[in-house]
Amino acid sequence: MSPRETPTDYEIVDVDSRAINAMREWRSTSLARSFGARQAAPETRVNVGDAVSISIWEAGSGGLFGGRGGVDAGSGSETLPIQTVDRDGRIKVPYVGDISVVGKRPSQIAQTIEDGLKGKAIEPQVLVTLPQQTASSVVVVGDLTGAGRVNLNVKGDRLLEVIAQAGGIKASPHETFLRVTRGKRSTTMPLTAVLAKPDENIFMQPGDTVYVFRRPQTFTALGAVKSAGEMPIDREDFTVASAMGTSGGLIDNQADPSGVFIFRYEQAGVLRAINPESPHLSGNSEVPVVYRLNLKDPTGYFVARAFPVRAGDIVYVANSPAAEFTKFLRMALMISSVARSGNVAWTE
Repeated sequence: MSPRETPTDYEIVDVDSRAINAMREWRSTSLARSFGARQAAPETRVNVGDAVSISIWEAGSGGLFGGRGGVDAGSGSETLPIQTVDRDGRIKVPYVGDISVVGKRPSQIAQTIEDGLKGKAIEPQVLVTLPQQTASSVVVVGDLTGAGRVNLNVKGDRLLEVIAQAGGIKASPHETFLRVTRGKRSTTMPLTAVLAKPDENIFMQPGDTVYVFRRPQTFTALGAVKSAGEMPIDREDFTVASAMGTSGGLIDNQADPSGVFIFRYEQAGVLRAINPESPHLSGNSEVPVVYRLNLKDPTGYFVARAFPVRAGDIVYVANSPAAEFTKFLRMALMISSVARSGNVAWTE
């Protein structure tokens, strides 16, 4: 088994202001680091399947395109029927023939057509537009949004703009996760992190896939609490105080308020901020940490309001020594009763 599955040692940390400040070192995965935060909007380039519109003007009438709706008596123009780029990446232009357009900008295609018409048309000028770019699109999938293909705008579209065009998000932000796949690289990030950090709202590129899904956030409450079990984390700023409230609070005659523990695999950067000399630090590997709070001290309640509980945490409240002694007495009484019953039966 891996060290994560069978930890042989762990760090014990008493939660105080230093530990709370160290929580700022916690980092989620980053779309910006994976795909680039400052990348410019994608260029408009033609791909297979795109619709291409071509308009041609000539400087004088009587040319190849004269007498077809020119803008004045001394010129002629014509707009060709819209064509779809074929699988070979080519389109047809009268008097020019087949031309390759895949990977080219509209201005480059226009220049190619003008060069092909020189000597045939009268000072031709060409305008190429892309009324529909089916290949320059992003696929958005998932149960939490309207799945579909979103065409990218010429100005460039960011992640949240693409999701909005696909129908928006229908779940709570703290339970919503976004997975962006580009080529062979895929990165998942919480929606709340994208909303909080504008740089994570990256530009989309043609061919990207965005998967929007819900991942319920839960922690486990154990020990001397009124409702033990797996509990939901229902908001982003969920703390130990929130966890105590969700689990019904401590059992008055059983819990030890000085023994509230949070079990977590902690990021190395967080533990390094708490204890740079920790013997459990090994590169950037996660470290098993047990955080300890003392709610007998009034300061502990303020700490509990500030210390975050994360998905997957185990919150354990220890039994008081008196409760353990009571268990011992009950067990001793049970053994004594059994012994007495045995003696009576033996005597009879």
